[in-house]
Amino acid sequence: MKRWTSYHLRILKQQYSEKGAKYVAKRTGHPAYSVVIKANSLGIYSGSLRRWSQFEVNYLLRNYSAKPIESIARSLKRNKSSVENKARQLKIYVPKPKKWTEEQLEELKQLWTDKRYSIDEVAAKLNKTRPATHFQAWKMGLRRPQVWHFWTSEETKYLKKNYKKKTYTQIAKDLGMTRIAVFQKANKMGLRLRRTPRAWTAADDEYIRQNYRKIPTREIAAKLDRSLDAIINRAGPLGISNKGKKGKIKFSK
Repeated sequence: MKRWTSYHLRILKQQYSEKGAKYVAKRTGHPAYSVVIKANSLGIYSGSLRRWSQFEVNYLLRNYSAKPIESIARSLKRNKSSVENKARQLKIYVPKPKKWTEEQLEELKQLWTDKRYSIDEVAAKLNKTRPATHFQAWKMGLRRPQVWHFWTSEETKYLKKNYKKKTYTQIAKDLGMTRIAVFQKANKMGLRLRRTPRAWTAADDEYIRQNYRKIPTREIAAKLDRSLDAIINRAGPLGISNKGKKGKIKFSK
């Protein structure tokens, strides 16, 4: 940032109150927002500028990260430039985000109406903040699909009848819901989806024998697509478990 010289400060003190920030900026070569901040720090105010009240400052601090600058400016009956300058002075200013590309807008249309994705997930995929994504969707007139609703007696009966026969994903597709909605309802009803254990193959057993206690057990579980407990329990019948060895002490002769 350009340094304020004594000459620049003299122009600021003499001309700012009468001619404003733009005039001083032109004479000194400093940006207008820098002129305003410097003037405020010196207790110099332009006759054409309305001082910020504590209420306005608190409102800006509370809403800056959640609302667009234009919205804050309308609420405080100030112009956009005034809000940005105050944000810089309070050290909360964030540069204006890049404009949405046509590809991002098209992807937003597809993701926003897909109930499989939350707003946070949509924002992450587009590399945007949650407020920016929500605001852009609102400007485009996009509406989120209804994800939550009261379960009807028919839907509840269907879940109770099929939770042992079908996966939660299949039931969700049949009912037009999300998998998490079906899972939560089943959990609330005390229903547990029990899967038939997958048989162990000779290749699985050989991999465990070759790697157990040599690499982390979690890596073995991930490689074989099994749970951690399943690997530990399988090690016993294969004769490679740690059980029973911890209490043994070897004595030297």
